[in-house]
Amino acid sequence: MARLHEYQGKAILAANGFKIPRGRVASTTDEAMATAKELGGEVVIKIQVWTTGRAGIGGVVYAKKTDEVRVHATRMLATEVGQFPVEAVLVEEKIDIDREFFLSFAIDDAARAPVIIFAAGGGTGIEERATSTRRIPCDVNRGPLESALNEAVGSCGLSPALAAQLAESVRKLFTAARSVEARSLEINPLVLSKGGEFIAADCRITIDDYAVVRHPDLGIEIAREFDHPPTALERMAYAVEQNDHRGTFYFAQLATAAPKSSKGLVGFHGAGGGGSMMSMDAIVNAGFTIANFTDTSGNPSASKVYRLGTRSGYSSGDSVRRQHRGSRRGHFATNVQTSPRAGGRLSQKRRAGHDRRTLCRTRRACGCQKVETAHSACAEVREGPIGHHAFCEKWPHLDRHREMAANSPCGRNPLRRIDCRSRRRTGNDAA
Repeated sequence: MARLHEYQGKAILAANGFKIPRGRVASTTDEAMATAKELGGEVVIKIQVWTTGRAGIGGVVYAKKTDEVRVHATRMLATEVGQFPVEAVLVEEKIDIDREFFLSFAIDDAARAPVIIFAAGGGTGIEERATSTRRIPCDVNRGPLESALNEAVGSCGLSPALAAQLAESVRKLFTAARSVEARSLEINPLVLSKGGEFIAADCRITIDDYAVVRHPDLGIEIAREFDHPPTALERMAYAVEQNDHRGTFYFAQLATAAPKSSKGLVGFHGAGGGGSMMSMDAIVNAGFTIANFTDTSGNPSASKVYRLGTRSGYSSGDSVRRQHRGSRRGHFATNVQTSPRAGGRLSQKRRAGHDRRTLCRTRRACGCQKVETAHSACAEVREGPIGHHAFCEKWPHLDRHREMAANSPCGRNPLRRIDCRSRRRTGNDAA
């Protein structure tokens, strides 16, 4: 599910008849201050990120004076959430709230139909008040079931005029979600102002991956669910996927810098859920920070795996040279299952050697059913601080793994090349 920011979701709501607070998104402190001056009075400033709980991390604050706006906007735009920078803030007028409501459109997979979740109380902590919510079934063409809608709205104790407005807001929610083929659309809270108007004070929206191509106006770069806007590496990886449909891969960047307590960033390319999780645990336990998660499936070609690794995986590991204590060494890790992937990764390593990159590499061979697959995977190995991990005791190639691990002085990290055909070490090569 592709996500949109709050300000983008509110634009969709406004286009479908909702009232939203006056305001504007800002990417600099000066823009935030200019918007606050234009609005006048007290404003609310919100970081624009794809995560919940913003108020708990200081991401939602109120300001009465321009100097306060400057201080808060400067701090927010210098903040990182989940190791990714905040790129924008939303500056809006403060609403005088009388009551709050919760509205959420979702797809009920079990019923294979849309549903709207309604509660006569919104804001933070709605998850703990799940028993107070009501489900309003929806027809995919006609919208909310009127009997369920009237019952839900009637339980709020509103005047007939306000009850009619609230019911119309529920219908508009369905219309807005359908207009962009949303997988989910949440307004929390929908507020009733002291002036008697229903206003969408916050918004979270996700778009169905397969519908993104039909809505280029939404400006969605990558039709996948991330918790942050796409990074440069994620854009590159997605471009490879879009231009080559032989098999699939998934690339998500997890960190852009290693903390001071870490030994460095590790670019990770896994294959298979169990083996990948085991390998990632080994990397983390060794004191490293995983820069990305990459997974291949559907038997991609070796050339596609090669392009994936050289453009994204190795770049993730390389970033440690630029960002981790001025170090000049990057790290790349992989676990291997199938021959095409092993061949593609071998090409990645040869390319890395050709580029004279200094990359520590470690692999954990799990689930290999063919001896030649393991030999290809081990054709070029740099034993790094993490060590060399091999499993599956009964396989004939395990002795080769053991020999390589035993002969690896991790402190100097020599590059050992293995002839795949003769299974003979041919020499050392410094990267």
